Amino acid sequence: MAFVFELNFRAPHNYIKCFIEALAKEEGVNVSVARSHNTITLVGDEKDEKLSVFLQKLGSVLPASFHMTGSSHRIISEAVPILKNIIDRPLPHAVGLCTYCMKDIFDPASRRYYYPFTMCNCCGPQYPFFEEYPFDREHTLMRFFTPCKSCEKELASSPFRRDFPLISCHVCGVPVCMRDGAKERYANDAESFKTLFEVAAKALDDKKSVKIKTMAGWRLFFDASKTKREMDKVMLLTDAAQAECYCALIKPEVYALLSIERPLIHATVADESLRKIYGETTSLKYPDEGFTILLARELIEIGHGHIAYIPCDEDTKADFTIDFDLPIDPQRELRLSINKSVYLIVEGERGIFPQKRKKRSDRIVAAYGMAAVPTQEGMLFDRMEKIGKAEASQLWVLEGEVPILHHSNTRYFSQDIASVMSVLYEHEKMHESAIGCYFGKEPTFIFHNGKKPMVAVPAMAFSPKDLGARLSSLREGSDRLVENFTKKFPRIAEKLFEREEVLDIFDAAACIMELEDESLERVEKEALKFHGKGGLQIDTKLKNNRFDPYAFIASIMSYRLAGVESPLLAYSIFESFGDYVVEIITELKSRSKADNIVLCGRTFGNPSLFSRVQKKLGVKSFLMNESLPIDRENALFGALAL
Repeated sequence: MAFVFELNFRAPHNYIKCFIEALAKEEGVNVSVARSHNTITLVGDEKDEKLSVFLQKLGSVLPASFHMTGSSHRIISEAVPILKNIIDRPLPHAVGLCTYCMKDIFDPASRRYYYPFTMCNCCGPQYPFFEEYPFDREHTLMRFFTPCKSCEKELASSPFRRDFPLISCHVCGVPVCMRDGAKERYANDAESFKTLFEVAAKALDDKKSVKIKTMAGWRLFFDASKTKREMDKVMLLTDAAQAECYCALIKPEVYALLSIERPLIHATVADESLRKIYGETTSLKYPDEGFTILLARELIEIGHGHIAYIPCDEDTKADFTIDFDLPIDPQRELRLSINKSVYLIVEGERGIFPQKRKKRSDRIVAAYGMAAVPTQEGMLFDRMEKIGKAEASQLWVLEGEVPILHHSNTRYFSQDIASVMSVLYEHEKMHESAIGCYFGKEPTFIFHNGKKPMVAVPAMAFSPKDLGARLSSLREGSDRLVENFTKKFPRIAEKLFEREEVLDIFDAAACIMELEDESLERVEKEALKFHGKGGLQIDTKLKNNRFDPYAFIASIMSYRLAGVESPLLAYSIFESFGDYVVEIITELKSRSKADNIVLCGRTFGNPSLFSRVQKKLGVKSFLMNESLPIDRENALFGALAL
C-alpha cells in the first residue's frame, strides 16, 4: 500500500519541495515528490520502516511558509506509484535560510560557522548574486571564486548542495571588511567572522550606528531611541520569543514573520516604552539573511530583543561599516497585509520573482522594469536585463511607460484592467464573467463578460489645479467651508490650494490631517492608531456615476474643522471606501449576473478597508491574488489574459 502526503503550497518557487527531496535523500528513505499547481505530493511505501522516522523529522525541520495553507494524508491500496517530475532548470530565489543551513552557521564544528554567505539549493538570498540566465555558476558573481575540495565534494554528494551554483565556505568564499574610521579589520575564517559580529553588536549596544551591505541591500542599524519617533524605521526582532511582548500580533502574523519568506508586516506597538521610540505602529521584520541573522544572534547574547534599521545606500554615514567586494542587486522587500487568516502580498519581488508559468503566449509583456517572455517551457517573469534576448509576435507595454524594446506590433494595457485579469488568470477563470474593483489610489470598477474586460465605473480624475475653486463650487455652502478652513488652518490651506503639491486624494487627506508626510502609506499608519469600534461617514457620493474626489476632500475638511482627531478620521476614510466599494460591486453584480467578484489594488492591503469589504460581501464571495502582489507587477500576468 502507498502512503500519500499532500501539502497545499501556492508559492511560485520550489524551495519547499526541494527541501523535502533533499531531506528524504539524506535520511535514505525511498519516496517520490512532485509539484502540481498548488500542491506538493509525496508518495512512499506505507510499510517502509524509514518512512515514519522521515515524516517525524520532516515535521520538526520543515521551514514554515505563509504560502502553506494546509496538508492531508491518506493510504491507498495500490502499488506505490512513481510521481513524474517535470525536468526544468532551477530559478534563483531570495528567501531566508532553511533549518539545514541555520544549523551550519551556528555549529562550531561546521565549515560554515558564522559564515554569512551560507545557503543551499533550498534556501537563501540567491537572486542578488545572479546576473543572467541560465542559473549556473558562470552566470553568477560566484564565478570569481573557485570551490575548495570540500565544497567540490559537496557539489557531487550533498543532498542539499548538489550542483548548487553559489556554494562556498570560509576556505573558498567571500572575505568581509569592517571599517571603523581609518581602521579596517577583515573576516575570512570562523574566528574572525564571529569577532566581527561581536564587535558590531557591541557597537550597537554602545549606541553607535552600523551600516552593513547585506544580501538584501545596504542597511543602517542603530538604537531606535537615538532617532526621532516619526522616522520610518523597521523594528528587527532579534528574539522571536519577545515578539508578542513588543507588538500586538495575531498568530498568523507571528507565523508569517518567522516563515522562510521573511516578509515585512505592519504592526501596532504594544510596549509603552517602545511606543516612545517607534511610534504607535511600526514595520516589523525577523532576520532574513546571513549578515542580519548573525548580527541578531550576537545582539541576543548581550540582551537586545530588537534593533532598528532603515534601508540605506553606500554613501550613508555610519560609525561602523561592514562591506564585501561584490556588487549586490537586491530585490524589493516583500510586504504582507494580514487580516485574520488572509495573507495579501501588498508589494515586493523577493520570493515572488523570477517565476515560470506553463501556459505559453506569443507575446512579451513589459511593466515596471519587469518582463514576461515566452520560452520553450512556457512564460518566464523576471527583470528584463536578466532575461536578455526574447522574441514574440507582439509586445504589450503598460500605459505611460516607454517601451523597453522596439517592436512593430506594440500594444498598451492599463494597470486597472490588467490587475483584475491577473486574479482571473491566477484562479484559471479567464473565460468566466466577473465584476472587478481595482483600487490603487482611486477605485475603478471593471466588467469582464468572459471574453473582453471593460471599465464599468471609471475613477474620476483628480487634479490639484484650482483645488480651492473646485471645492468652493462643489455645492451650496461649499464656499463657506473653504473660507472657514482657510481662516482656521492657513498653513494647510496654502499648501492645499496654492502650491499644488498634492498629487492625489490620499496626499490631500494627509495634508488636511497634518501628518508627517503626504502619502497613502502615512494615512494607513494613522488609521492603525484608532482603537474604537466604528468610524464616521466620509462622503464618497457619485457624480456622473463616478466617485467624486472633491466631495471626498470637502468631507474630510469639514470633519477637521469640527475637531475630529486624525486617527479616527484616517480610519473613517478606509471604512467609508469599503462601504462604497461594496455598494457599487453589489449593484453591478446584480445587473450583470456576473459569476465572480474580483478585488485587487494596493489599497485593499489596508486592514480597515479589507475588513469592511470582507464583512459585507462575505468571506469567500470574492477572488484576490494569492501568490502574486495585489498591484503593480500582477499586471504582467493579467496582460497575458487580454
